[in-house]
Amino acid sequence: MQYPVLIYDNLCSSCTTYAKYVNQIISGKITMLGHYTQEGKDFKSQIFPQGYEGLEMSWFVTKNFAFGGRKGLIKLIKYMLSMKKGNGFPINKFDLNECTTDCRTVKGVMIRSCSILTDGKVIKIG
Repeated sequence: MQYPVLIYDNLCSSCTTYAKYVNQIISGKITMLGHYTQEGKDFKSQIFPQGYEGLEMSWFVTKNFAFGGRKGLIKLIKYMLSMKKGNGFPINKFDLNECTTDCRTVKGVMIRSCSILTDGKVIKIG
């Protein structure tokens, strides 16, 4: 797996749009996985404690830590500012047709936006 990795809710239109914008800003120099994709589920089972799925927030994952929510957003911004040239990242694809949660309403966007700013978690990997 090429690090860093951004794990996002691929069944939420707001979260998928967020991931698309991040991907554009950093020119694809990050691996992106949806929480509910098989690849995402397999990856999370390797990094999170047994029985924990981490579905309540997006995650920015490095080789040693998984940063969730606000802490992940801070690490992502730092990564964007210090990004080095690199290759070997997969081409990230986003499918808004998979989204089952309608977060396109003003209320939905506000709830999702507030949750990323108020919740934060760090998990040591390995």
